[in-house]
Amino acid sequence: MILLSQAEDCPGTSGSALETTCYRKYTELYAPIIVEDSETSGDSDAVTHDISEDPEIEQRPISEVIANLALQIDRHAVSRFHICRSDIWDGAVRGFKRGTFSEKKDLLVKFSDDAGMFEEGIDTGGPKREFLSLLMKSLNKRPIFDGPAESRYLVYNSTAIREDEYSLAGKMIAVSIVHGGPGPNFLSKDLVSYISGQSSFNSSIGDITDEEIGKVLRKGMRV
Repeated sequence: MILLSQAEDCPGTSGSALETTCYRKYTELYAPIIVEDSETSGDSDAVTHDISEDPEIEQRPISEVIANLALQIDRHAVSRFHICRSDIWDGAVRGFKRGTFSEKKDLLVKFSDDAGMFEEGIDTGGPKREFLSLLMKSLNKRPIFDGPAESRYLVYNSTAIREDEYSLAGKMIAVSIVHGGPGPNFLSKDLVSYISGQSSFNSSIGDITDEEIGKVLRKGMRV
């Protein structure tokens, strides 16, 4: 998995250097995602066929896709985030839900203490990268994930569904990667493989954290 400390080595640059240095670190989790033709029927056949005919799309690695997305960021417009260090999550949610937020704008982050006093200094990228690193750490602890701290799975949480936290988490992860922050290095390899469309899945009963479900599964294995 990718270490959070790697984010500090990747300033918000653009162009070929961005593609070959920064974003490649965040996206080479296991292997490039390849769009494969699938055996489906009905109206979806035409869509799949159109995509698979373009070899450039089929062979495009994630790092290249993300680098291209980063080039679309308008560096002259900003989405503002006012972050209290004692509650990173609350400040992040407010920023992402603000009506003026856009993932195509640059991020302007200002940290404050509990008294609301903003830290001095101009954001030249450091506060943004620090915020995104802290945000991924905070996201790791959210109730939509369960399992070991370094190998988390998505789990059902009714409160999170009502608050649209699953969608928000996906947006946070995407914004962090495209804007030069770290990826979610706390996700399990199996979950990443599943999301990326790979067929490999090597989980075990030991990954089940729910005690009752674990008992039922272990009992079934002994039968």
